[in-house]
Amino acid sequence: MMNDIFNPFTLKGKTILITGASSGIGRETAVSCSKMGATVIVTGRDKKRLQETFDNLVGEKNIQILADLTTEEGLSSLISMISHLDGVVLCAGKGLTLPLQFATREKFNETYSPELDFIFP
Repeated sequence: MMNDIFNPFTLKGKTILITGASSGIGRETAVSCSKMGATVIVTGRDKKRLQETFDNLVGEKNIQILADLTTEEGLSSLISMISHLDGVVLCAGKGLTLPLQFATREKFNETYSPELDFIFP
């Protein structure tokens, strides 16, 4: 009799970094990955909301790292704290809700800032 059923969606034994985990898609992805067995490293800029996400994770080896990835210092600090990853989910970002008639080049530039070129040269 077969006791172990093959599950192609398991993340057991995997370590996954999720940026932007303090809300939205990042939060839900972090919780889902932890439910699938992953050790999850969550990062975000908002300490309170990141803690809320962390409190909803399943498992005991999960890690939270407060980091602002819009700065080179924040990104370097995050990288220095991580030794091994099996996967990364990039959900950090900022959005802008604005009626179309008020959309300007400056507003788009603010949202899609070239200042982050150091992350993806």
